[in-house]
Amino acid sequence: MKRIIILLFCLSLSYSGFSQKPPTEEPLLNYIITGIKGKTVDTLAYQTGQRIIKETEGLVEKEIDPEKYILGPQDKLTISIIATRPREIEVEVSPEGKIAIPEVGVVDVKGLNLAQAQKIIIEKVKSILKASEVNVLLKSIRKFKVSISGAVQKSAIVSATSTDRVSEIIDKAGGFKENASLRNIILYRNDGKEIIKVDLMRFFFLNDRDANPYVTGGDHILVPFVSETEYIEAQGEVVRPGKFEYRPGDSLSTLIRFAQGFTQLALLDSVEFVRQLGNQNYERKILDLSDWKNQISSPNVNLSNDFPLELGDRVFVRKIPQWEKPKTVVIEGEVTYPGKYAIDENTFRISDLIQKCGGFTNDADIEKIRFVRQALLNVVDPEMERLSRIPPSEMSKNEYRYFLSRVNERKGLMSVNFKRVLENPNSDDNILLQDLDSIFVPKKNEFVNIQGRVNNPGLVAYKPGYNYLDYIQLAGGFGFRADEDATLVVKSKGEQFRARDFNYKIEPGDNILVPPKEELTFFEVFTTALTITTQILTIAGVVLAIVRLR
Repeated sequence: MKRIIILLFCLSLSYSGFSQKPPTEEPLLNYIITGIKGKTVDTLAYQTGQRIIKETEGLVEKEIDPEKYILGPQDKLTISIIATRPREIEVEVSPEGKIAIPEVGVVDVKGLNLAQAQKIIIEKVKSILKASEVNVLLKSIRKFKVSISGAVQKSAIVSATSTDRVSEIIDKAGGFKENASLRNIILYRNDGKEIIKVDLMRFFFLNDRDANPYVTGGDHILVPFVSETEYIEAQGEVVRPGKFEYRPGDSLSTLIRFAQGFTQLALLDSVEFVRQLGNQNYERKILDLSDWKNQISSPNVNLSNDFPLELGDRVFVRKIPQWEKPKTVVIEGEVTYPGKYAIDENTFRISDLIQKCGGFTNDADIEKIRFVRQALLNVVDPEMERLSRIPPSEMSKNEYRYFLSRVNERKGLMSVNFKRVLENPNSDDNILLQDLDSIFVPKKNEFVNIQGRVNNPGLVAYKPGYNYLDYIQLAGGFGFRADEDATLVVKSKGEQFRARDFNYKIEPGDNILVPPKEELTFFEVFTTALTITTQILTIAGVVLAIVRLR
């Protein structure tokens, strides 16, 4: 009996290979490269910004102005002396603000700028050493500590030099927090005895250097938060519409310059200005700013009709009526003159574009031209939107088919027979072009690409009359665990066919994809074997019972 059970178990294992479910038709989605890519975090801009900050650290913006540079501890000077015995001496400013010059003595430079210190040093060296010529150069600038707090990513004490501006210290503290003020930053100097207002908007947009001063040792920078109501606003035909932080002293020209000036469509003779006088009252004006068109880009030019703004003031720049942006199409690839062309949507057809771009090159594959209509890319399919929120297991059969057909659809792709367009400009394929249409003419491809579970995947020369099995043989035949029944033929324009159906014709540029068979896990094999063994043992038990009854 024991031997019978062992034999039945062995038979059940061998039988399990035949008792597996027949291979069902997997949805094409499993083997199709749709061109849809998952979202990735774009860190390039962040990395580039970090690299620039790192590379520019310590770089001098421009040559140092001796009249403005104040000497301090750890500044190093080189004194070149031309006398009976020429020499070059390097000295460092002491913490007390003094320098010690051999054979000359101590010179007090505390609080002096570089020009003043140079004059004193030269006079003293000449008088003592009887030198005919003395030159004093700043060899290296000192480093000192600056503290920063408030609406920055990291309140800290950072290392700085006298060539660093306030904006660079903010960079070293990790940058601004959300809702940080860019225009009312406070710089405390000399233990708070001197208070300087910093306005980075004026520095970056109006090139006001004094609005972003250099730091000195012991400075403290406080970046306040800004209220959501402390704004002035520019909308309409300005380059950078939006709200901008307000600061007393701002004028209308300041606001327009913060918005980076007017666009080409701006109607400058009727700019609307609105000021709130009370809870319900508004003052409205129509301004003629025509004279500003060519002057607003110059930050130091005084403009006519300019006036001070108040908190909450708004400006709206209208658009020139009946002005239309030129409509264009793009054609790239194997044409004589690829590029962008202006069109009239009412008259300009495909044949006109082909003529305008100089026609196709000899290498152009006319049958595989891709024509994308931009206007169709944003068309919303309500049914597809609904199905995308439903799990596939809950869809009906028709819904699932519809979902599969649409999910792989190449949006905006137009089906046009360019060969017919060339042969007969009056054909229905010679359609009118629309704004932002794009056409790509590929180069002739005389190969078929075989990939997946074949022994030698790669490109194979196109052979007229060959079917997919012939090409697979050219690629070394099916490989290990190749799912021959699920082999796909993917056309160059995106159409996909199950290879075994033979309802297509293989052409140059086509792709043949042989997927692998789905591997069964050990648990699946064990479960199937156990089920079959149980069934066989049950049958054997029934047979034995019948035999005994006899």
